[in-house]
Amino acid sequence: MDINNLNENEVRTLIEAEKNLTNELEYQEIVNQIQQTLILSSHTYRTSVEDEKRKIIYQFQVHSTPIATRFSVGLMFIDNRIHLIRLDFGDDLRHTNNYGTDNEIVVLGSHAHVYSPAGKYISKNVIPISSIEEFKNIKR
Repeated sequence: MDINNLNENEVRTLIEAEKNLTNELEYQEIVNQIQQTLILSSHTYRTSVEDEKRKIIYQFQVHSTPIATRFSVGLMFIDNRIHLIRLDFGDDLRHTNNYGTDNEIVVLGSHAHVYSPAGKYISKNVIPISSIEEFKNIKR
């Protein structure tokens, strides 16, 4: 499987595999990595845990102020910095899909990035969290 060129089925298969892990990281290893990587920067707590065997980074961010209800959780491939999936939660979030085209649409609120690059200023489309059955009621 070429992680630089996944199709929709491969992306869904990988996400499903993450939901049903058979090779879990050891608890103490996770705690150690959180303790070593947890930082507070611009009112945001950030931490990540690397699964070196599978080359995936588990990322977590909590914005502590001024909006305590905004946070992100994501899975990103280490080698190419592509998010397999990243969930961004917050009622006041605003994301533009199809930026700069006739089909441009603004997605308000919590949303998911699926198989998208990590760069903030790279155009990418998102899916509203409310359209994902498992997450439609998550607010905080």
